[in-house]
Amino acid sequence: MPREKLHIRTLKERYNVGTSPLREALSQLIAKDLVISENQRGFYVSDISIDDLTDIYQARAKIESLCIEMAFQKGDDHWEANALAASHRLNKYSESEHIDMEEWQNRHSAFHKSLVAGCMSPRLLQIRHSLYEKSTRYRNLWLKENISNTETLGINQKEHTELLNLALSRDTEGATRLIEDHILTPVEIIKKSLSQL
Repeated sequence: MPREKLHIRTLKERYNVGTSPLREALSQLIAKDLVISENQRGFYVSDISIDDLTDIYQARAKIESLCIEMAFQKGDDHWEANALAASHRLNKYSESEHIDMEEWQNRHSAFHKSLVAGCMSPRLLQIRHSLYEKSTRYRNLWLKENISNTETLGINQKEHTELLNLALSRDTEGATRLIEDHILTPVEIIKKSLSQL
């Protein structure tokens, strides 16, 4: 949970690792803003806030939009084929009777990654990945509320299909507008979840 103290002894037992690899892992999590270290007090899970949520999601929406715009300019038939395949895998799984949150997230992430892959900018994709990772804690709050809601999942899938069609027709204006809305949609739902923590 946010602000929870991370006890080294407990983590060593849980993950069956020594102190050195654990401290290295915590250092990497500090670099990703997921853990904080307080002098002489130890490690804590980073806090979450509405301001942080809003900032991350707005930045994600803009970077995703830019990546998609560039992908539409540079993407080839291999890029299109990969996006079609990722869309098919996501749609197929979304129609399952029992949806596992982790599997759905993997397919969802793969679909969005396939759309931006055509931008061919390692730096932009690195920034995108970093923001995606930072949004994970917030996104999980949205998923817990909505992964079993067939209406919400249906709307989400409809947007994915529309995004794919816009990509295949290279409709940059329509796709960039839709992707920003698509990414920002969960923000209000997550804000409600945060206010209950």
